[in-house]
Amino acid sequence: MDENPYIFLKNNLLLQFLIADRYRIYRHITACVSLLLFFLITKEWGAYEGVFDHLDWIERYLIITVAFYLNLYVLIPHFLFRGKLMSYTFSLIGILFVCQVITYYLNAVIWRAYMISEALKKAMDLPIPTLFLFSLLSLIPFIMLSTLIKIFQVWVKNSEKMQELERQATESELQALRSQIQPHFLFNMLNSINVLVHIDPEKASYTLSKLSDFLRHLLYQSHEQRVFLSSELRFLSDYLSLEAMRRDDFTYELIYDQKNVQGIQIPPNMLLILAENAVKHSADALASTYIYIKCEQKEGRLYFSVRNSVPLQPNPKHKCSGIGLPNLSRRLELLYGERFSLSQERLPQEYIVTLALPL
Repeated sequence: MDENPYIFLKNNLLLQFLIADRYRIYRHITACVSLLLFFLITKEWGAYEGVFDHLDWIERYLIITVAFYLNLYVLIPHFLFRGKLMSYTFSLIGILFVCQVITYYLNAVIWRAYMISEALKKAMDLPIPTLFLFSLLSLIPFIMLSTLIKIFQVWVKNSEKMQELERQATESELQALRSQIQPHFLFNMLNSINVLVHIDPEKASYTLSKLSDFLRHLLYQSHEQRVFLSSELRFLSDYLSLEAMRRDDFTYELIYDQKNVQGIQIPPNMLLILAENAVKHSADALASTYIYIKCEQKEGRLYFSVRNSVPLQPNPKHKCSGIGLPNLSRRLELLYGERFSLSQERLPQEYIVTLALPL
């Protein structure tokens, strides 16, 4: 599976150094020191007399630094990012023109008498437009660099904001889907208790006490991001035992190896939806019914299969699947993307649902 580009950006120290606010001071220090070293290394020493030999490179250093930061923090945010391309272009040209005028005036007028380098003297005798052009070419790379850095910073920050909004939207949708599970489950349980009240009040009382355990489970586990699979399986076992108390001629089996599922965590209530679906669609007042559930881990995936009997005369109310399986499918898409599989197979006398999740 390809790595998420946002995760790559977040974990890449060099890219974080370029964009993260916590490195801002260090970025400025690094940029200023790097530019300083560039001028000291490329400087033609001895081109001017005395202190003017240092004023030459200091002037160029300050001119480029000012142009770099004006473009980075003034022109780009106030004009380019607001769609004012013409204002940005003319403002940038204006700043570059002022820089050329200052550079030309200092070198060709004020400091001309202190020049020692014959090559520099000949260069200063070139036409003014040519001098401006050469000076401009030395500024453009730094202007382009500041523009690229700012655009890259804004792009990454906007990408992170979009990712955060998508994450919040996903969590909100997941929470809404979870809230659908609980009423759906409680509705089925209350129907069971309603039947038991008339048939066996003692069992109905026992079921109510067990229902309180289920509510406790839903209250404390459903809002967790992940829960232990062993806990979910015990919950299913209790749920199916209550269903067996309500039905006649109903058998169930929950098969799993305790050691095989030890320590595995999954999102809450995933398995409950499949069990509820099997309970709902296996009900048959005219024949015996069954639900067989198997859970196992192999080759880095968790397999959960549910087989249930199909009524001889299907209940018209159950023609639609309700919110159970569509709810589950949507949650799986949000949580796992394309890394899960949920298959359904309808046979003449049996219905099979198989869920495979990555571990």
